[in-house]
Amino acid sequence: MLVSEVVPMLQPQLTDGRRLYDAQAWTDALTAFERADDAAPLPAGDLRRYAFSAFLVGREQQCIDLLGRAFRGFLDANDGAAAARTAFWLAVTHSTRRDAARAEAWGRRMAGIVAAEGLDAERALVAAGLGRVALESSSPTDVRRALDLSRQAIVIARPAKDTDTEVLSRLNAGWALLRLGSTSEGLAELDEAMATVTSGEVQTPLVNGIAYCSVISASLSASDVARARDWTTAATDWCARHPDLVPFRGLCLVHRSVVRMFDGDWPGALEEAVTASKRLLPMDTGHARYQLGELHRLAGRFTEAENAYRLANAAGRRPEPGLMLLRLAQGRIDAAAVSARRLNSELSLPGERAEFLPAYVEVMAAAGDPEAASAGGEELARLADSRGSGLPRALALAAAGTALCASGEETLAVAKLREASLAWHELGMPYPEARARAALGRCYAALGDDDAAALEVEAARAAFERLGAGPDLAALPGHAPSSAGPLTAREVEVIRLVAKGLTNRAVADRLVLSEKTVARHLANIYAKLGIASRAAATAYAYDHGLLAHP
Repeated sequence: MLVSEVVPMLQPQLTDGRRLYDAQAWTDALTAFERADDAAPLPAGDLRRYAFSAFLVGREQQCIDLLGRAFRGFLDANDGAAAARTAFWLAVTHSTRRDAARAEAWGRRMAGIVAAEGLDAERALVAAGLGRVALESSSPTDVRRALDLSRQAIVIARPAKDTDTEVLSRLNAGWALLRLGSTSEGLAELDEAMATVTSGEVQTPLVNGIAYCSVISASLSASDVARARDWTTAATDWCARHPDLVPFRGLCLVHRSVVRMFDGDWPGALEEAVTASKRLLPMDTGHARYQLGELHRLAGRFTEAENAYRLANAAGRRPEPGLMLLRLAQGRIDAAAVSARRLNSELSLPGERAEFLPAYVEVMAAAGDPEAASAGGEELARLADSRGSGLPRALALAAAGTALCASGEETLAVAKLREASLAWHELGMPYPEARARAALGRCYAALGDDDAAALEVEAARAAFERLGAGPDLAALPGHAPSSAGPLTAREVEVIRLVAKGLTNRAVADRLVLSEKTVARHLANIYAKLGIASRAAATAYAYDHGLLAHP
């Protein structure tokens, strides 16, 4: 036990706090430490445990306040090593709140103590902190420096059995290698870090949450869907063992939503994205809002999607390619094509191009520009060759099939789309698999093979119905409207445009009516169908096939 942890006589609450902390019952530990601290100021070591408990249940400001007290307590007890480590965690905690100035200040404070007192083991913390800062730069030189610093930290931390610093440094090294294009080596470094985490060797519980978030995000960055899925499952299991835990912050919440969307769990993905939009700092909500836009668009909630993309843009996240695909789903092909051509000239980074090109090919094909679609597909294939197999390959195959179909080369398109369908199936991604099968069905129909076309469309329809992919379901070949029911022809026109996400004013402009008349039609539609919302009207339009036939 550290000198700074000695007290004349342990209070029962303090004993309980330590026991509960060791048992990873952090909410109860927090309560016990709080009561003990009310009775008598806690020693510095227990203040740090108290602070970590607060962080783990989502009380970040309380954690910062307690770590500040612990830092001063360690200094008063002349425990420089513990003070330096506490300064390190203050830097980390401020960094999670996007408070760069305070994070850097605590990093300098830590480095000053380590240098002044000649603390050998804690030099690893300094190198790890500097490596993390260097990694935030977009400069390849800084990224290489981050890798060098991370490796220095590992060399110091491993013999000292400082597993916390070793894990954090391996995470930094893995990310640096990914950024430098050494994907296999980077993922191996991340695996090494996670082996330490999953074996229970880390000393500070905050490291677990940081590690899980980092490896999930890195796996998605590397387009390794299987790895992202595996680590998301492991993280979910860890959380389930600690129901009071609030470990996932920042973009990690968004990435968990993306994984669940890939898996076809759209309700779960939506729940994660909503949680992310509530927990993230205002400056970080763009990615969460964009993910909400994607989920709403896929399900046919076009008004909600439009709003989410708008909020994403306001928060600094480009709303494309999602907004571009929303315009396409709304039947606004010209608007989608204008955005696609603009972005094709604006975007230059490989990562941006890889995200944009699948949507670009789809829009150009729909806009009747097969040459542009083919060029986009060829570029995506080149990018896939440089990024490995798996997700990039599946995207490239699907784009190639789409472009070939747009060029009237159905026989060649069938081969690519069949490969894409199998690739998506192997990845366990039901939505893009269903889209590939729907496209395959259209190609077979164009070639006159009606039996094969029917089989593919039937498979796609079952998947779209299971997922709730209303727009894709409505666009399937042979998806004829069952009946407009009690609606008049004008009311069908109104509900069709409402289902595409248009406002009353936009519907009025499109149909050359007054906004008041549109509101009256909508009221009549609600009354006839026994519904009370635009969402319900949208569902009716999809269920009755009213969008499939203009």
